[in-house]
Amino acid sequence: MTISRRTALTGALAGTTLAAVDLPARAAGPTDGSGLTAAPLADGPIDGTTLPSYGPAVTTAAVVAMAVLNDHAYVISRGIVPPRLTEIDLTTRRVTRTVELPVGEGGWGITVAAGKVYAGLYPVADVYCFDPADGSVTRVGGLAGPGGFVWDMTTAPDGQVFAVSYPNGAVWQIDPATNTPKQLGTPVRGAQYGRYVGAAGNYVYAGIYTPSQLVGYDRTTKTFRDLTPAASRGQNFGPFAAGDDRLYVGSSQALLSMALDGSDVRTVPLPDGETSVDAITVGSDGTAYLTTRTSGTVWKCGPTDTILTAVGTPAPADEHRRIVLLDQDTLLGSTGSGVLWWLDVRTGEFELLDLVDAGFMPAPDKPQSIVLGDPHLYVGGHWVIAEHAGDQVRRLRVAGEAKTLNWIRGELYTALYPSTEVVRVNPRTKDVHSFGIIGHEQLRPWQAAYDERSKLLAIASAPGTGKLTGALTLLDVRTGELDVHYGVLPDQSVMSVHIVDGIAYLGGDVVGGGGITPTHTAAAIGAFDLAQRKLLWTAEPLAGERSIQSVAVHNGILYGVLKRTSGSWFTYELRTGAVVKGANKLSGYGQLHVDRTGVYCETNFGGNLYQLGPNAATLLVNKLGDGWYTVPQLTPVRGTRHSVWGLADRDLVQLPLP
Repeated sequence: MTISRRTALTGALAGTTLAAVDLPARAAGPTDGSGLTAAPLADGPIDGTTLPSYGPAVTTAAVVAMAVLNDHAYVISRGIVPPRLTEIDLTTRRVTRTVELPVGEGGWGITVAAGKVYAGLYPVADVYCFDPADGSVTRVGGLAGPGGFVWDMTTAPDGQVFAVSYPNGAVWQIDPATNTPKQLGTPVRGAQYGRYVGAAGNYVYAGIYTPSQLVGYDRTTKTFRDLTPAASRGQNFGPFAAGDDRLYVGSSQALLSMALDGSDVRTVPLPDGETSVDAITVGSDGTAYLTTRTSGTVWKCGPTDTILTAVGTPAPADEHRRIVLLDQDTLLGSTGSGVLWWLDVRTGEFELLDLVDAGFMPAPDKPQSIVLGDPHLYVGGHWVIAEHAGDQVRRLRVAGEAKTLNWIRGELYTALYPSTEVVRVNPRTKDVHSFGIIGHEQLRPWQAAYDERSKLLAIASAPGTGKLTGALTLLDVRTGELDVHYGVLPDQSVMSVHIVDGIAYLGGDVVGGGGITPTHTAAAIGAFDLAQRKLLWTAEPLAGERSIQSVAVHNGILYGVLKRTSGSWFTYELRTGAVVKGANKLSGYGQLHVDRTGVYCETNFGGNLYQLGPNAATLLVNKLGDGWYTVPQLTPVRGTRHSVWGLADRDLVQLPLP
């Protein structure tokens, strides 16, 4: 059975325009019909900074954290550089102030202490303190090295601030009187993720991932203790909330409550179909309120309840960043897509506020995916797909990150992160139709390819942290049936899928979701027969190379681009099995694009466009920047055989092909 739902399509975004897709008018001088100034490739690569820009590929109002102080909500943006701390007046429902934070592209950690707002950022793991009284922003310190995250922050009853970080798996204390961070320790040997933190009484609590453990820190003895309930080992733990004498903690299977010292554990299972807890808060009467994935439902659980009771679903399928009780009856929630909601916990009635409508100015996002439709261009972002229709850009809301985009018979198909929901979007009617979720421990769809012969959409996916096994999922677009082939490449993610003559060619990654020791030393390629729905063969083309980001087949040769080692690539002759490693390295990796003229790849880490041949790679365009959130992708430009849509930083550009 499938599920239908309606989503709103907002109006055009001011200042975000795309010249006519068929015949762009911005290029000056002689052109080759693509809208690009003609330049002989023999003269060397084209400087990507000189290409005409067609504006931001997709814009975002996504947020990653929320806190409340003095009748104002404070949210931190996601994917915007520099990140923004935005203040919303909860009475007027309007944005009243926006402050740019100095580094990073977002902040998962946020808390309020001593009348100030503390923000923990990524991928620079710095903490900053914002004073609403004078508008000042002060750097508190760094909690991890390059690429680090401050994953969560909280304030103890005595006003001390605590935080957890990645990749050092550490727990920190910050005294607001001095604004000096102090590392309390790394409680789980070898663990990288300090994911959630809580504080109550004399204790600090942390949810540590890979390996997973619920730990408690006694502030008197200054020691850590494993509080993981025996029946819950192997689960992930967090978020946290506490009443006067009990701690509530979410897990991947249940809501747990316990005495503050970790004793008297009580377990309330999550309802069927729910995979984790996003946010928790506790009322004065000891009732816990929580939101869960994948439904986004708000539930309540009294101190002695044995089941969760649904209260309402203000934001279906959305991720929730924080929920706060404003009074005994009113719950405030913040979602990842950029929505605030007010929920009456007695009646279930709610009010929604899109932050864009409140005055939050969308900013260029890092795109997830791109595809040319008929006739418009579509770009996937955070909880939105941008439709570029002539000089208008419209936002189509979806319940997640559109990791894949395919145009099939006049409609868009996408697989969403983190729910793994597969949906069809009709841009004309604004209808979003769900085919269900991939599930099977999958978390991140990577690439999808459509086979006109079998009418199957093949979706490659990877599992979550601590898991190795990916899947190839087949959607029959005629019946809506999802057929999940879990473990098609044993103990590795399926990163890539490319279809030729009814055969889906796959690329794997033995690292899986990360945070777990691989069982293989080399990533595999494989061939899957879509008609028979079975794996025909696998091979390990390069010993010791663990991650194949993308594969594609052209003229009987399979091309592969590696993620580990970044920039390496290879060819595999399908008839003989002969393997040749690329003679020259690429600047990074991306998703391969094939047309009748050859094989192309736009790469990250500086941004270059290459043409791959059987023996060498030719640099066509350079200096395109690192605008992609996933990996760089390409799609054709309508009306020309000589260019493709790609990115220069976060703007759309047309890239020339030979």
